Amino acid sequence: MKKIFTFIISIAFAFSLAVNVYAAHVLIEAETGEILLADSESDKLPISSLAKIMTLLILAEELEAGNVRLSDLVPAPAEVMGLKAPVIWLNPGEAMPLGELVKAVIINSANDATLAIAVYIANSAEEFTARMNKRAIELGMVDTHFADPGGFNENTISTARDVALMTAELFRKHEVLGEHFTTRLSAVRENTEREAQLVNTNKLAMSYEGILGGKAGQSALAGFCVANCAVRGELRLVAVVLGSKDEDERFALCESLLDNGFANFEFVTPEPDPAEFSPVEVLRGVEKQVVAAPAIPVRFIAPRGEGSRAKFEFNMVENVTAPVEEGLVLGSLTVRLGEKIVFETTIIAVHAVEELTFKKSLEILLKRFFNNY
Repeated sequence: MKKIFTFIISIAFAFSLAVNVYAAHVLIEAETGEILLADSESDKLPISSLAKIMTLLILAEELEAGNVRLSDLVPAPAEVMGLKAPVIWLNPGEAMPLGELVKAVIINSANDATLAIAVYIANSAEEFTARMNKRAIELGMVDTHFADPGGFNENTISTARDVALMTAELFRKHEVLGEHFTTRLSAVRENTEREAQLVNTNKLAMSYEGILGGKAGQSALAGFCVANCAVRGELRLVAVVLGSKDEDERFALCESLLDNGFANFEFVTPEPDPAEFSPVEVLRGVEKQVVAAPAIPVRFIAPRGEGSRAKFEFNMVENVTAPVEEGLVLGSLTVRLGEKIVFETTIIAVHAVEELTFKKSLEILLKRFFNNY
């Protein structure tokens, strides 16, 4: 049965996906985290090697902080010998540049390279996994538990929504990891007898317009999974598919989600009428009024062509007593599309207003007198 998805506002905007498949999935706008299209996005499911998205995120943050460098030589821990494919056949104690290990994880999802990176950063797989779970909480991934650094077994559980959140965060910082996300074929230990070929199984990474990259994974219990991030114009979207029963249909569904997002949603920047909130009366001030404005510009995502339906709600103070500091909160602005709140901010004073003290009154009178003399 064809699934129908709706943007979660009171008006039922529906978009049909061109894929006839059941799988938990979600499409979010990466900047705001707004869910645009979804089905079973909160179902707790195994995610296989999509767990490596968090490993790469933590690594990207370590690189940004200067704690590690891609040129670092990373020794392989003894535990690499017990890992199943995909691997690059690391031997315990073998040292490889961090940049090469990153390439192996991104392109080939290499389990041994993932473990080597985790142990290098946190001294043990257990400590690194604890960091993954801590970072998940910080990102609001409330239904996720990581059991190891790379989805080596089926004990890592998450949801399509949570995977989308960490994918969005990764692709705010992915450039420090290099350009491997859209690489089809590569190798490590090139031109040696131990050269290991790397093949990217994320089919959309080399073909989808605006793709930044992502991760594909599969296992007997998790089924076929994929998470991808793409950008066109102002829109940066993340699509996640979990638990698909068919390898090709996970990509078809992921592509359909992204296509629908880019075709049917847009950022809008309507300007509220200043007369609704400005100026605000000032009591006992050297000026009788203060100019007010939204703290940040109004900007939200909406179905294409529907932004003009937005309604502005203002909650303002009647007056304020001097002194008034620049940035003082004078009220609030709420924007609704139908019944859904799509934007909120405060209304603030654009400039300061001094208190009209006796001394200040005298200064003003003297200045007027000499100016008129």
